[in-house]
Amino acid sequence: MIMPRSHKEVEILIIKLEQSLREEMLWSSAAPSVEALKSQLPFALDTLFFEQWLQFVFIPKMTVIVHSQSALPDNFKLLPMAEQRFGAANNKPKLMEVIKQIDSISALS
Repeated sequence: MIMPRSHKEVEILIIKLEQSLREEMLWSSAAPSVEALKSQLPFALDTLFFEQWLQFVFIPKMTVIVHSQSALPDNFKLLPMAEQRFGAANNKPKLMEVIKQIDSISALS
């Protein structure tokens, strides 16, 4: 199966995102509670930290979308949530750069 260019780019960025979360010691070995994942509020940020949401919601859902060749979501922005969590004067430049790249792909969809 040949993936469209943006799907390939997203697949690579998902891998980079996981690597960055691991390097920043933000990757969790334990999954959040089932209740935390059932949040009805946008992005489950009432029950999860942003990095948990990336790991347990965003990455798995985007992986399914890419592998199923479904339409990529468009016009979403992760950067505002990342800046809120890590600060605008961020001390996680590699992670923030990957998030910016993901945002730029979503703008092209």
